[in-house]
Amino acid sequence: MEISQQQIIDLSKQIAQQVVDKLHRAPLTYNTPATISDGLQHSMSEELTASNWYHQRAVHARNHGDNESARLYEDIAGDEDEHYREFSERLQQIVKTGVPD
Repeated sequence: MEISQQQIIDLSKQIAQQVVDKLHRAPLTYNTPATISDGLQHSMSEELTASNWYHQRAVHARNHGDNESARLYEDIAGDEDEHYREFSERLQQIVKTGVPD
């Protein structure tokens, strides 16, 4: 089953909204996801949350004159942003190709 470019965009927006809805709601214990897609969405949420905290800590460090720690936080936040992108791409592949979930 092929889906159109617009359907992919619409699905991406829906997934992004679901991720935003889950921000800052990370559980303290691991729970097995119901589906692979759910697991990817949880991982995306976790990566966005971590990135957000690191960016905020970078600002805090910089505001207190610690540019070295600020650069470290920004570098690690970039890694988290990359992880989010990788999870997002995989989720889109699953949606697009209909890989069993």
